[in-house]
Amino acid sequence: MILWITAILLTFVLFPKVHRLKKEIHVQKAFLVKKCSVIIPARNEEHTISRLLESLSTQLATPFEVIVVNDGSTDRTKEVASSYGVQIVDAPPPPEGWAGKTWACWNGAKVARGDTLIFLDSDTWLGSSGLLKLCEAYEEQHSSGILTIQPYHVMKHSHEPFSLFFQLIIMASVHFLGRARGGYGQCMICSRESYERLGGHEDMRQEVVEHYSFAKKASGSGERVRALSGKGAVNMRMYEGGIKELIAGWSKSFASGAKSGQPLATIVTCVWIGTMVSLLAQGFDRVMEAPYVYIGGYGILALQLYLIARMIGNFSLLDTLLFPVHLLFFLLVFTHSFLQTFLKRKVKWKGRYIVLDKGKDEKMK
Repeated sequence: MILWITAILLTFVLFPKVHRLKKEIHVQKAFLVKKCSVIIPARNEEHTISRLLESLSTQLATPFEVIVVNDGSTDRTKEVASSYGVQIVDAPPPPEGWAGKTWACWNGAKVARGDTLIFLDSDTWLGSSGLLKLCEAYEEQHSSGILTIQPYHVMKHSHEPFSLFFQLIIMASVHFLGRARGGYGQCMICSRESYERLGGHEDMRQEVVEHYSFAKKASGSGERVRALSGKGAVNMRMYEGGIKELIAGWSKSFASGAKSGQPLATIVTCVWIGTMVSLLAQGFDRVMEAPYVYIGGYGILALQLYLIARMIGNFSLLDTLLFPVHLLFFLLVFTHSFLQTFLKRKVKWKGRYIVLDKGKDEKMK
């Protein structure tokens, strides 16, 4: 009984109410969008980038410019992006000490001419008023500091819901105790002044989870940082290529991301996971001793997780009722990520090795 109460209470602590982008828009604020440079780092994204660029071409308000940074793609990413008439920047190979995405973002920011910079991953796309909603939300914080958005996770294949616990833990670390303490990687908005004041991506060149670290630095520097749910405005699909891609994607960044997280949030998250593992490991004995208590606690926790997860993506109640399966998958992938990050010190993503040196240094091969 105590373990169930602990798991349920920790779920309340880890997942406070997360505010979302406002549903209403004000067309007279369209001038805000026209000040924006949209920067899209892209490496081997021929199958996803057209979805994003198509959504940008049908916005209620058009941005000042859209910049696609071709990060050494070996597929048709550049050709697909060019067909939409956007600006293409061919990033040279990243220098020693730079991660590929941070290098691409940095190269895009250097040529951008807008007052506001919006960084979007290639696997995202926006609703027709998405850019206007982003800009209005950023204006609410006086168009300064950092605004990060958690895109709504759209899933269509059976392997995609296995991202459940990864998404939950990212959400918990970003919104710990109701305050933004980091940022989401897929969507970040900042003014040019804030970007330059914080050193831009050049100062994040060693980071695998660059925008989380960027927002964390901004918060520590006194800049205002907010993190919102993008449900209804910004969407994403992650690792739709299959279970191998999903494992590789989360393995790439999760252990190193946990290392850079807020210590207290990491401790509470570990206790939360450990409590659930203990409950499941003792499941048979607990059911025999007090079946109604076990079933009741299980049902409450699954319902809690569902109410939280539906803000993140189109997870079903069945997904959260099967949370033990998702938790086991998370533990296996996290272990794999830990071994790659701290023992092998090397991870592979999109045909490129990220080599983690003994210090904080990181280089791309």
